[in-house]
Amino acid sequence: MDKRIVGTNAGKVWCALKEFGEISIPELARRLNLSVESTALAAGWLARENKICIQRKNGLIALSDESAFPFSFG
Repeated sequence: MDKRIVGTNAGKVWCALKEFGEISIPELARRLNLSVESTALAAGWLARENKICIQRKNGLIALSDESAFPFSFG
């Protein structure tokens, strides 16, 4: 996949997380009309930039805006 597409999708994911708060990757993919794979790649991009928080919740991977967690654990 082209890095520009991943970057564009990362922008969509980041904006959506500010609107939706915590959300699972499959649900976010559905709302953004992206594949789960594209959404996960975008999440990885944002995680690498420390812009989002990734957690496992109820067997799914949940994403949230990093600003929702003001304290750093790492």
